[in-house]
Amino acid sequence: MLQEQDTLRDLAQRLWSQQEAERARLSQDLHDGLGQLLTALTRRIQAATDAGAVDSDILNIATQALADVRQLSRLMRPRILDDLGLAAALKWLVRTLCESSPIQTAVEIDLEQQPDSATAILVFRIAQEALTNAVRHGNPSLISVYVSRVGKALRLDVIDDGCGFNYATTEQGMGLASMRDRAAAFAAEFEIISRPGGGCHVSVLVPV
Repeated sequence: MLQEQDTLRDLAQRLWSQQEAERARLSQDLHDGLGQLLTALTRRIQAATDAGAVDSDILNIATQALADVRQLSRLMRPRILDDLGLAAALKWLVRTLCESSPIQTAVEIDLEQQPDSATAILVFRIAQEALTNAVRHGNPSLISVYVSRVGKALRLDVIDDGCGFNYATTEQGMGLASMRDRAAAFAAEFEIISRPGGGCHVSVLVPV
């Protein structure tokens, strides 16, 4: 039985790794392909706008499209996670997802050393999903993110003071299922504590 569980967990980890590799490839394609095309298009529209041949609204639309593609590329596979590590990537993620909203944020990260790549990606993806859910659906005034070592494990907590929900009766969408399945694949303890009107607390404890 234990051997079967280990085999299934190993298979799940390989599937997640393949998914991350595909994300990285698509991110690079967006950056090098569509991103460069939009950059060239935006420059031509800028020149036409300066010459008075094109309305400035068209330039604004093209500029926003370029910004959206760049952000999508970074969120699919943020290079900062590979270049500067988990702490920098999480701070960037919080800033990126919350900067255009009135939401206040608090980020506290206490890591003596960088976790391995698989653990870093796992924690980043769960934080990304939890933050996205909070921003889109929770209507919070404050979101807090905490990361620290707890014994031989790494702990992530994402806490918001938003509207909350009844986790026991809420239909499990792709986001919630993805967080739970990712955690299970890496033998991590995953928990969501929430109630209507009481905010939401997502936590994961990853053995390292």
